[in-house]
Amino acid sequence: MSLISCPECNKEISDTSSKCIHCGYQLKKKKPVKKIMAVIGSVLVILTAVVLLVLKFCQPDPIFPTFIELMECRSPETVKDILGGDFTYDDHENGFAFDTYRDIEIDGLGCPLFSIDYENGKCIGISWQTQKMDQGTKDTFFEAMVDRFGDVQGYQTDKYADITSEQFHWKGEEDFWMNIDHSDEDREGIYFIEVLVNWR
Repeated sequence: MSLISCPECNKEISDTSSKCIHCGYQLKKKKPVKKIMAVIGSVLVILTAVVLLVLKFCQPDPIFPTFIELMECRSPETVKDILGGDFTYDDHENGFAFDTYRDIEIDGLGCPLFSIDYENGKCIGISWQTQKMDQGTKDTFFEAMVDRFGDVQGYQTDKYADITSEQFHWKGEEDFWMNIDHSDEDREGIYFIEVLVNWR
């Protein structure tokens, strides 16, 4: 505690006094710093929460979320949880077998064939192909793959008859192959995509 002069009567008073003991002059109290900091902190927390909520609700829906989820599956049971139980089981003499979904729709794209692939009783991955799509949808699908799995690690093209097939390869915990087939003579830009995910 220290002494200060009253602004009104100039007599000495304690710096903790709220008013002068001599003349009764009301002294201005210093605003408590801790209380101000607490209020500022609370306002910042609320503003941060509001910004995060706005960002969360303003984010666009993921592109082709079900396809991406299927590509990240680790077991046939998980695939069937996503696609349901409406599949057929096809067993071949060469040791290969397939749980096959036919003419289904995933993320707005038609799939004439989606299969869970087995070799000698062991599940080795999934494969599927889309119905025809335009160039914009094909480009968007490819961009979604790059966004999720990174840059392409392998690329090659094949040609048979009037069809050009571009093959893209991603390698991570699983191998992803994506073929994009299109006709050289098709001026409408119609594409078909075939994907193989290898769990071996």
